[in-house]
Amino acid sequence: MKLASGYRAFWEAAHKNYPDQTKPGGNLDWIIAISSIVNGECSDRFAKPSERGWASYFHAKLFPNRSTKVGALAQTYKGLLNIKTPFDLHLYTRLIWELQPQTILELGSLQGGSGLWFADQMSVLCDNKGGVHSFDINTECIHEDAIHPMLKFHQVDLSDVSNFDQDLLVNLPHPWIVVDDANIEIFPVFSYLSQFLLSGDYYVIEDATMRADKEIIDGLELVEQSRFLVDTYYTDAFGTNLTCAPNAWLRKS
Repeated sequence: MKLASGYRAFWEAAHKNYPDQTKPGGNLDWIIAISSIVNGECSDRFAKPSERGWASYFHAKLFPNRSTKVGALAQTYKGLLNIKTPFDLHLYTRLIWELQPQTILELGSLQGGSGLWFADQMSVLCDNKGGVHSFDINTECIHEDAIHPMLKFHQVDLSDVSNFDQDLLVNLPHPWIVVDDANIEIFPVFSYLSQFLLSGDYYVIEDATMRADKEIIDGLELVEQSRFLVDTYYTDAFGTNLTCAPNAWLRKS
């Protein structure tokens, strides 16, 4: 994957020019371990949902404590609501660079700020320009400033998967990142959309999996049966499951 290329290039340059420092115990030996972690095909990086626990160092949206809750939840982008934690914003930036998606599907538009942010990120980070498709029933709440040539909003009642335009989905280019921030009929929507995803595509379920109740645990069994693995490079980047999508940065195998 693209993300590992920078680490690999650094290691090759260091090994060639400073061989003594890249030996075990040298000042640059740490790059070996990092290179193996970011390797997209590393077997230790991807895990079955059933193999994961639910321990987290902090609640991502209350980090580091409840007194900062407003700060974490009052995020804006270009003046529009973009209710994602700084942790997750960084992780999405990293994933967009690594995967080079051609399509981002956002479930839940709110004011349009997050869709605008995704479109801007794609325009800067992706070699080939794709598009962001954001779905919500309350499209009248989308601000007039949420405009971008790579962004399109769709009025869809997500409580019924038959409302999706199947022709649209079939023709959207891959790789995909699906971001479920609507939390409406989570696993019925996942079951429907997952049939359109190809190997290497990502499906991120925000907020809901922080509950870790029976619905979520049973739902992640369905995720596993659908050949999705947890990408621990994203779930555990800042500490075990310190993200709004614990155990739910999912890559189709």
